[in-house]
Amino acid sequence: MIRRSVAALGAAIGTALVLSACGPPQNQTEEQPHGYVAGAEELAEAQTALAYATRDSRELHLLDLASEAENRIPLTVTARELSEDGRFVYVGDGDRTLEIVDAGVWTVDHTDHVHYYRSQARTLGTVTFETTVRTVAGSGPHTTVGTADGRIRVYDRRQLEEGTVGEPVTIDSRGSTALAVPYAEGLLVAMGDDPAKPASRIVAMDADGKPTGTLETPCAAPSGWAVLRGGVVIACEDALLRIKHTGTALTAERLDSPGGPVPPADFGHRPRSNEAALAGAGGIWSVNASKVTLKHLPADGRELVAAASPADDRTVLALDTDGTLISYELDTGTVIAQAPLRATTLTLDVSRAYLAVPADRVILEIDYADELRTARTLRTAQQPDLAVEVGR
Repeated sequence: MIRRSVAALGAAIGTALVLSACGPPQNQTEEQPHGYVAGAEELAEAQTALAYATRDSRELHLLDLASEAENRIPLTVTARELSEDGRFVYVGDGDRTLEIVDAGVWTVDHTDHVHYYRSQARTLGTVTFETTVRTVAGSGPHTTVGTADGRIRVYDRRQLEEGTVGEPVTIDSRGSTALAVPYAEGLLVAMGDDPAKPASRIVAMDADGKPTGTLETPCAAPSGWAVLRGGVVIACEDALLRIKHTGTALTAERLDSPGGPVPPADFGHRPRSNEAALAGAGGIWSVNASKVTLKHLPADGRELVAAASPADDRTVLALDTDGTLISYELDTGTVIAQAPLRATTLTLDVSRAYLAVPADRVILEIDYADELRTARTLRTAQQPDLAVEVGR
């Protein structure tokens, strides 16, 4: 069942004509350089930043990783949850309201090359839903928000880039999972048959919530997801799905879990890579989307709260409840190094991991390829209870 609350607004794209005497002849279109984005500065390196907030505060801080300068964004909502899609930070109040912040830094991946951009950081405003927000997923031209009533709102992410939160299309997923992963210009929607129960399958849909007929595959209780170079991975109750777009076709491959039920956790992964990992009481699950392989490392008595893959096909990182960062050998599960940091969050990019230590008001930059050496200690203006990385 699909409900469109308001007709989508059309986007008019104007062509600029240079009319001055020294410009090109009248009616001749001025050519823009490859990668040109109106209102943004293109730079030679990634413009990464850490977005953090003190829990229950109404401020989002953007800590520039090059200059270590901070930019403060006043919020309307009380910050209790943070998520990101590379450019936009979604600040949740833990209930029904979401504030969308444009971090002003992002990377555009063209597979064979990338572009790095910077513009002004700003809040785009808040959206309040009828029930609790369960999932937020942003990628390519779409951002989806799933709520506890099983409904998924699909926003035009291009409108967000222009500074406007447009009216969404609404999909009734007929299940309590409320997850839609944007991929290949469309959506991979978790669908069910009973609004009181988790979804049971993944269905390919267009941006209007109409099944495309290209994919429908079983997936009991879908939870975590990651968009990787080699396709999308989605965690199901007892397996992982690797879904890949090739030409006009979508294919799904099921990877049965070698270590019991897959925990309903978030994947951690390096940007523009093929590997991702998640952790739970049963250990670490590490997937390679290109090779279509899944490995499981037992927890060996540790209670793990997060995992992330450096995408070197050799190691995987995990964070335990004591805030200790551990580097494991992927094939054997042997501990390579560990660092007792008292950290609460873990994120990583192409060469460093970042871990927030709220008690000390710092974010630690860790060289994960050098026995978890602390490369920098970044002091923060406020306590970084919630932290994500943007611009990657």
